[in-house]
Amino acid sequence: MDRQMSMVVSEAFDPLSDCEGVIELAIPTVTRPYRARLASAVISSARASGYRVNVVAYQDDYGLSANDYLETRRGACDGMLLYLVGGDEVNPGAFRQPFPIVCLGLCPTSGIVDQVLADNVSDARNITDLVIRKGSRRLVLIGAQNEFDGRTVDESVRSRGWDRVRGVLEACREHGIALDPRLIGTTGYEWTIGAGYSAMMQVAASGVEFDGVICMDDPLAIGAVFALKELGRSIPDDVQVVGFDNIYDAAHMVPSLTTVDANLEWITSTAVDLLARRMHDPAGEPLCFQRESPILLRQSTR
Repeated sequence: MDRQMSMVVSEAFDPLSDCEGVIELAIPTVTRPYRARLASAVISSARASGYRVNVVAYQDDYGLSANDYLETRRGACDGMLLYLVGGDEVNPGAFRQPFPIVCLGLCPTSGIVDQVLADNVSDARNITDLVIRKGSRRLVLIGAQNEFDGRTVDESVRSRGWDRVRGVLEACREHGIALDPRLIGTTGYEWTIGAGYSAMMQVAASGVEFDGVICMDDPLAIGAVFALKELGRSIPDDVQVVGFDNIYDAAHMVPSLTTVDANLEWITSTAVDLLARRMHDPAGEPLCFQRESPILLRQSTR
């Protein structure tokens, strides 16, 4: 167990005798860097407000989907922060719990519970625009969850990943650029260093020229950087590379990785404040708070 994971577990079960209540953070897993940081940020925000946090990794602990966990869970809590991933389907009835729920990220049943999320479409549009303005026009996209034609995506499908793809496409259209389908690295839901390396190698093997790589998260981008170095490509002179979420390793790569900040402090503090409000006064229409995230400029872009 790494240091960050140890912190999440020990903080989650640290009893607070003077706490105002117990918040449950229900999340698929805390083994991925972004989700471990999210859990730690939730704990910090909740403790600052006088709440204790119990972390439940419903996929790792029970092998359940979010919907199955909500429909079968037992035990008391005063409110829940629910993190959903792309592809999660939650029946409206599963949200009828004896406590309020605030979703961290996109909720497929929008309008039933409160949501707090980053503006992934705008964030992806902004960082793609940056790469284009800095001279890259033959773009690679790594992290598409399914194959697509590089021009349009199904507007009925919403997830963090597909919203980022939408933002990339918006920026490309604004600059008169088309994505070549041969330069799209499909990884499914495996956003890992290994998947980024494999997708980058596969794209490079197509023989199509490229000078910029947009990755849907930082581990994918780190894997792409490893592949590009192995291929003898100079970063950022030959190829610019960007990612999302600003994981710890992004700032310590060589070259350091330009990325979109995860905005976790704002997301978690807003979600905890909103949940506390619902715990004391549950009346009112569901709310959605959304905000763009800053870009952190580093050495992987010009």
